[in-house]
Amino acid sequence: MSGLRISAAGLADLARGKERQARAAGADGLDLRLSAESGMDARDIMVLRRFTAERNLLIIFRCPRRAARAFHGTLPAKTFATKAKTNETGTVLGHGGQLMVSDYDMMSCWRFTGTGFQKISISALEPGAPRGRWSPEARDLVRELNRHLVTKLQHGCQDDFLNAEKNPGVKLADHFLAIRMGDGVYLPDPIHCENFYLAHALFWPYLSNGRHRGSGPAAGAG
Repeated sequence: MSGLRISAAGLADLARGKERQARAAGADGLDLRLSAESGMDARDIMVLRRFTAERNLLIIFRCPRRAARAFHGTLPAKTFATKAKTNETGTVLGHGGQLMVSDYDMMSCWRFTGTGFQKISISALEPGAPRGRWSPEARDLVRELNRHLVTKLQHGCQDDFLNAEKNPGVKLADHFLAIRMGDGVYLPDPIHCENFYLAHALFWPYLSNGRHRGSGPAAGAG
């Protein structure tokens, strides 16, 4: 893992600076708390809460390292093509020595229908393909979000990548943030995340070993 090396005190100073920027942009106490827990930028959490409230959406993210919140808006997001892992500061050196901050991994996206949540698939239309054309709804949703986010989304939803071999799955060290129609819920590990899915009647596509089962809700229901 290669990335920026900085002292804990230096990281804390940078994080406080990001909090001041977020407050100036209109972020509230919940945005700041969720940022400290998740490592996502408080301004982006504010945007996501407003966006999901306006559109009755639930979006679940796997979060970066907490230290990454010190660098959102200063460094570009880690690109999909960058396979190197971020270090303890949430940063990584990419191609040509470009320093980047860990991006946000969308796990799934859902729309509230009044009686439950309906999945919005954000992935290649060809099941299991790592790249490819998205549905117009998915394309437009991510484009609109990226117009406002500090750290831009780099790829589709992991849950919707229906490839048991190549899907990275979930690991015990992973932590998550659910942005639910204007609210935010921090989920500190995959067990809490799975329980959140079950509580909201969402399809959980991961096996007990963390591997993706390779199928979506329709196949899983059979």
